[in-house]
Amino acid sequence: MTEVDDFTWVREAQAGDRQAFARLVQRHYRLMYKLAWQFCGVKDQAEDIAQEASIKLAQSLGAFRFESSFTTWLYRLVINTAKDNARGRNRRSENELPLFEDAVFVSPEASPEQKLQDKDVLKMVARLPVDLKETVILCYWQGLSHKEASMVLECSEGTVSWRLHEARKKMGSELGIKGEGRNHG
Repeated sequence: MTEVDDFTWVREAQAGDRQAFARLVQRHYRLMYKLAWQFCGVKDQAEDIAQEASIKLAQSLGAFRFESSFTTWLYRLVINTAKDNARGRNRRSENELPLFEDAVFVSPEASPEQKLQDKDVLKMVARLPVDLKETVILCYWQGLSHKEASMVLECSEGTVSWRLHEARKKMGSELGIKGEGRNHG
């Protein structure tokens, strides 16, 4: 049902209906912000990324061809915006802000202990190479299947599986966990 509504609103927005565009952004803004926050780890930067992604959405909505779900296409747009933002910040070499200090947004019902664990895990994810980081965020934090993530990332399901395996390996070695003899599934 959501996709039917999204497709209807996309068609209307592509035809110039500003109300349809506003409804589309309103429906998906929390997802855009949450994905941006998981990618960058700083509330103000995530807000900037979500706003920039909204602008890019307005500029590129005409390019949406209804070949995938709207959210699949939107994930890609937000991730690309977050990558552009990170590159810009790296060039400016700003002082680092504390990552994931506002973890409460992602896990409002979590216990204080779980919130601290989530924050620590997200900090480790933030240190991964970008291709591993975006895959982990989509699969583990956004709950996408390997197939859905492969559509967003424009790669094979096998590549998604390999990236997740590599991410677990890197994070495990950071935690001092030996993977020998373990079955990674």
